[in-house]
Amino acid sequence: MMTLVGMGTATALIGFLPTYQQIGIFAPLLLVVLRFLQGFVVGGEWGGAMLFVVECAPFKHRGVLSSIPQTGGFSGQLLATGIFALVSLLPKEELMSWGWRIPFWASAPSLYVSVCICGCA
Repeated sequence: MMTLVGMGTATALIGFLPTYQQIGIFAPLLLVVLRFLQGFVVGGEWGGAMLFVVECAPFKHRGVLSSIPQTGGFSGQLLATGIFALVSLLPKEELMSWGWRIPFWASAPSLYVSVCICGCA
């Protein structure tokens, strides 16, 4: 839950960052802090997930089941690429001013749904 909330919150906050014109050098600094937070929060999760799956999976299904956590990052990259491809259909001026924020804003409802599902389980 900590990984889910930390990663989702940092991602959503990137979409709400003020611009360089609004707060100067603090805009890119805040972006770096949020990206660092994303990496820090998720850093140990992959190893832990792999260890958990490999130790708990039945021996004969260990290979197949341990491949599932391996696909998570790549699946996320494919999804992000697809969303950005849709967003990039906006006119260039709109994309550069506010359109790039849409994928980050979209992570907020996704985070809410994920927390509700995982919190209820």
